[in-house]
Amino acid sequence: MSVWQRLNPQLLHYFLAVSRTGSLSAAARQLHCVPSNVSARLRQLEQQLGTPLFQRQARQLGLTLAGERLLPHAQQLEQLCQRAWHSVRQDVWAGTLRLGSMETCAAVRLPELLADFHRHAPQISLNLITGTSRWLLGEVLEERLDAALIGGPYEHPQLCVEVIWRERLELVIPKGYRLEQVLATPLTLLGFPAGCHYRERLERWAERQAAPVAVRQSYGSVETIFASVAAGMGVGLLPASLKERHPRSALVDWLPIDRDLAQTPTLLVHRKDLPPNPALEPLLSLLRQQVLNTDGSPFLHTDTE
Repeated sequence: MSVWQRLNPQLLHYFLAVSRTGSLSAAARQLHCVPSNVSARLRQLEQQLGTPLFQRQARQLGLTLAGERLLPHAQQLEQLCQRAWHSVRQDVWAGTLRLGSMETCAAVRLPELLADFHRHAPQISLNLITGTSRWLLGEVLEERLDAALIGGPYEHPQLCVEVIWRERLELVIPKGYRLEQVLATPLTLLGFPAGCHYRERLERWAERQAAPVAVRQSYGSVETIFASVAAGMGVGLLPASLKERHPRSALVDWLPIDRDLAQTPTLLVHRKDLPPNPALEPLLSLLRQQVLNTDGSPFLHTDTE
């Protein structure tokens, strides 16, 4: 038997409890046992691994470097055991799905799709979190989200990346204005917070126009961007799919921009080194059946251009 095969995975349960609570007594309460039992299990695990996993820090136990290296593997094993349990004891399409999405995608693309998803898999509890593409990527990589819909192109060695939609971005300006009028004075750029893929392309558009930028405003909702542009505050960059689907889209005028800035895929990303959440399967199935590109023809590509 190899040395690593002597490792008792059950001991990782105690390791995780102490890493989360920071003390033997708090971990014991969580595990419904006595602190001496937790301490004994930790010593056993450290003996099997041949290295200390915790060190005293003030009044709490902190992870050593070895403990920090062990932590993500213990978390993955815990998640794998949970999914194995649910796959046998419950309907495979059950449990919780943590999905991230850009605000524009959540506002326009997802409502009808998620209604179909609920009818298709009613036992799945869906937690939908919106944010910028950069923030969502971090949440997926840190395993706080099972998957996310982000703006692309994007590649990462730890992520599975699949193109879901191709969007066409357009400039939104106050109603009745011409582009020459907009560029006559320093611009106010209206977009989502830093880390938003569409905001980055708006910045590149302004640079390409050699237009001075007076100020940048960050908003967390499509409605606020539409209202601010309509009020004459500045300009924004939004998917053309909002034209037909968002009630405030008629409050502004839409202008095309250069194709290389306008064309952008919406990507679904999830960790490739983790077992996929079974609850993601029915959502992926619906996405692949129903997604259309912005021209209205079936989307068939799976590249990351």
